[in-house]
Amino acid sequence: MKKTIILVIILLLLTGCGKDITRKENIKEKEEVIDTYKDLNNTPIGIYELDSNNTLTKLSTINKTLNIEEDIGIFQIYPSNENIINLNTSFGQSFYNEWSKYKNIKLGFNIKYTLKNNETTSYNILNPDQTFDHLEYLMNYLYDDYANKDKSFYSHIESKDYNSNSLFTSIKIQSAYKCKDIKEIVLTVFTYDTDDDFINNEYRGNSYNKLIIKAN
Repeated sequence: MKKTIILVIILLLLTGCGKDITRKENIKEKEEVIDTYKDLNNTPIGIYELDSNNTLTKLSTINKTLNIEEDIGIFQIYPSNENIINLNTSFGQSFYNEWSKYKNIKLGFNIKYTLKNNETTSYNILNPDQTFDHLEYLMNYLYDDYANKDKSFYSHIESKDYNSNSLFTSIKIQSAYKCKDIKEIVLTVFTYDTDDDFINNEYRGNSYNKLIIKAN
């Protein structure tokens, strides 16, 4: 009987030790998972308004009355941090000349809108397929001004025309049928090189610029 009790105690001790070792190993594995992300991309990027004098003016905050199916704005994207830029050539050609300085860099957008009930929605636009993700509130259109620099009129980029050479030089935001519920829109443009610039679908890099659109 004593031998049996001793054997049971030994087995319990061994089993307990085994579980403890496994738990410590799991903790050690979790501790070793360290995010070493460091963004070295410092590409300048800004959101601008282009006037009839071929001058870009950087935007930070605007006020806008939102009406159904009306343009909220057409915003030019330009690789610069300057507040005022006087262009010597067409916008499309100027964008291409500047963008050529930065290699293997892609451009994307984030739209974040807040409703009057304080509900917030955020989504990225990395290709034309994502421009109508929330079309009950906002409709978005991407333009490639460089590809169409010699045309007086051209349409937005569609999925069938989109390729690795497409440049997102402009974005148009248009209000949709639920736009009256919107209190504020934040448009963010950002540049990225790899997927590690995003975590949980949120951009976390250094190269971005924001425009706040306050609804009247």
